[in-house]
Amino acid sequence: MRRLAGMVMVVSVVSGRVDAQPGGSSAIAEQLFTQARDLAKANRWAEACPRFEASLRYDPTLGTRLNLATCYEHIAKLASAWSLYRESIVLAKQAGDVKRRAYAQKQAAALEPRLPRLVIAAPARPPAGLVVTRDGTQIDAGALGVALYVDPGPHEITASAPRFAAFHQTVMLVEGKTETLAIPDLQGAPDLARSPIEDHGAMTAWWGAASPVRRYVALGSGVAGVAALGAGLLFGRKAHSTYGDAKALCGANLVCEPASYDRGKQLIRETRLNATISTVLVAAGSVAIVTSAVVLLTASPAREHATARIVPVVHDRGAGLAIHGRF
Repeated sequence: MRRLAGMVMVVSVVSGRVDAQPGGSSAIAEQLFTQARDLAKANRWAEACPRFEASLRYDPTLGTRLNLATCYEHIAKLASAWSLYRESIVLAKQAGDVKRRAYAQKQAAALEPRLPRLVIAAPARPPAGLVVTRDGTQIDAGALGVALYVDPGPHEITASAPRFAAFHQTVMLVEGKTETLAIPDLQGAPDLARSPIEDHGAMTAWWGAASPVRRYVALGSGVAGVAALGAGLLFGRKAHSTYGDAKALCGANLVCEPASYDRGKQLIRETRLNATISTVLVAAGSVAIVTSAVVLLTASPAREHATARIVPVVHDRGAGLAIHGRF
């Protein structure tokens, strides 16, 4: 018979794991059970319980289940202990173990008056997609409004739904008391998640708020920006291509032989010119696109008198586009 020695303060009826099943995992379960029992004898219950839990996962025997329930009692996890005793009653009945069944019934009955109860009431107007959790575990909708046994101590309650601000509250439960938490109606937070339809509606509203001149400026600036950006990318690709030709002709260090010197020098000049044009066009295109967005998004429903034009700008370090006018 395995594990005949019992835990401290646990009657002999739950002392061992005589019902352990054969298999490779039972050896690990045996070692974990022994360590947990030794910790319990030393009154180190908080350390013993995780060992009993692990042993139960490896080999779910009735003896380990009862020892874990007793361990939970010592660390004030009363509802968890009560639940294990109730499970043990059923298992002991199935196994024909009269003593363990009687012991589990006695312990569960003694614990029941001490158990805290928590009632979590749903909001008066629950939004679609409402999720309520207790300590990170989702609570079934059917359990809302029902007094459920919960371990004493603090419990974190959250309620959330798409496009609503989440609700958070900590509830402190004490032995034998019932607490009720009524979740208030969640406050809408549409900015947290906008649907594509709403985004399209917002853009339509901005476009409608703009004066005709603003619309033309925004549209023209946007089109010019996209065109400049596209051209810049093409020149960038061309610069990359000519640079590759130069490396193929003169080597990775661009040191050309006399026969290929002139051609190599020409390719390098073309590479630099194309790269410069690409940089200017990409920068100008980006500015034009941003300007288009600013002109549109700062539109006002009020009647506007605005004049503007897009003009090319040439300076000592390149060229670009500029918008002149009044908005």
